[in-house]
Amino acid sequence: MDPAEEIEHLAPALRSDRSLAERFRRFAAEECSEASDEGAGSRTYEILSEAVAVDPALKGLARRCRVGQPIPNLFFAAVKRTAAFFPGSGLAEHYRRIAAGDGPTAGLEQAFTEFARAHRDQIVGYLESRMVQTNEVGRCAYLLPGFLTIAAENPGLPLALLDVGASAGLNLNWDQYRYRYSTGDEFGPANSRVVIECDARNGLPELPTAFPEVSFRVGIDLAPVNLGDDEEYRWMQALVWPEHRERAAALSSARDVWIHSRPTVLQGDTVELLPTTLRDIPEDSALCVFHCHTLNQFPAAARERFADILRTESMERVVYHIPSEGERVSLRKIVGGTAETLLTARRQVHGKWIAWDTDIRVSAE
Repeated sequence: MDPAEEIEHLAPALRSDRSLAERFRRFAAEECSEASDEGAGSRTYEILSEAVAVDPALKGLARRCRVGQPIPNLFFAAVKRTAAFFPGSGLAEHYRRIAAGDGPTAGLEQAFTEFARAHRDQIVGYLESRMVQTNEVGRCAYLLPGFLTIAAENPGLPLALLDVGASAGLNLNWDQYRYRYSTGDEFGPANSRVVIECDARNGLPELPTAFPEVSFRVGIDLAPVNLGDDEEYRWMQALVWPEHRERAAALSSARDVWIHSRPTVLQGDTVELLPTTLRDIPEDSALCVFHCHTLNQFPAAARERFADILRTESMERVVYHIPSEGERVSLRKIVGGTAETLLTARRQVHGKWIAWDTDIRVSAE
């Protein structure tokens, strides 16, 4: 998050019309545009972001977003969730056609604007109470090579997994999903309802095909999501962009897995809970701490404290660390306070593609 964005999110009084217009235009160009290789891609939200950027009333509504949240994401999710209560509305009809595979059509901006103005109070209720808290199982496509590399380094040992910023904990159930890569490689149970596809742009590292046993799986989150609660689930679906049918279907299927294999997600601050949680992890397991787009939400002091905790733990046992932050995912091995990067790659935010670095193993840090 750049400094300008941080000001927008954390200081509501400074959310001027100009800064909000710039934020929505940047969201359209960098995250929604199909031309952006890094973004998620949504022609619907690209069009609507441009509409918000020039409409003072819509910007005024977006200004009500909860402090600390990414404004466009929360705003569009709040409108989408509200539209589900009014299936006969013009906006709901647009969203249904888009979800069915049609592109956005003429009248979308007008339908959105009219709906937002007509249902302002209900939308504000979501803006002021909800968070952008996704749990993208597609990200398991770039976590999997890390998990299997750890298993290959520790034959016979089970994995102990700790997910920081776990949300509902869907990624802790990674070994119950099926993976298909563009290389033709497939992993995981063939009968899984969750099928994750990924374009491995320059191949995959050499990986074992068998999944290791998992002896421990725990997440930590400030506000764990209970997918057994229908409203919690519907809010998470509202965060999925209108044309992302595969993401919506994967979330639905992963929820079914979650209901039968609900992982433990502890509620609280990571730097407070992590030392105690690490003490609960079985010694005869390969310890892996991982997180996806989490540390960017930590204050600088908390990020440093998190790193200190991992270094301290590595004095007693090997710590494998898989951070997926910014534009990259890595696998780090920390021994005696020194970290070595074993794998590193660029990847798309939801796991649509991954591009491993040619030099898979790099020097110690």
